[in-house]
Amino acid sequence: MKYLLLETNKQRIFQILKFGMVGALCVVVDMFLFILLFEYLQVSYLIANFESTCLAILLNYYISKKWVFKSGKYKSRVEIAAFLAFSLAGLLINQCLIWLFVEKLVVDPKLGKLMAIILVAVFNFITKKTFVFKG
Repeated sequence: MKYLLLETNKQRIFQILKFGMVGALCVVVDMFLFILLFEYLQVSYLIANFESTCLAILLNYYISKKWVFKSGKYKSRVEIAAFLAFSLAGLLINQCLIWLFVEKLVVDPKLGKLMAIILVAVFNFITKKTFVFKG
């Protein structure tokens, strides 16, 4: 019993590490695209955030499904719908946070985006693990 509990904790830690690695990759892609759109193409920071975050969400879904979580908690369509629903909620939170940081706290948009990503990552892990994928 003790061994089983220890093994479960190892698996959970390994899963969190994999989620973190996928998250880090998606943050790099997200930030790169955001900076490209915002700094170089002069797109509004909220539009740039929306577009870069959408791409990062799709990349995160694909890698999470293949490598981090076990697929199959639901049928494919339900899984995708649940992933998208929680991702859209995360996107809305992200948009509100970056707006708050930039407009009300007068933070640079790039730093505001990074802070929003970090805060929303916790929401994303919990919702994906609990409601979308098998543990």
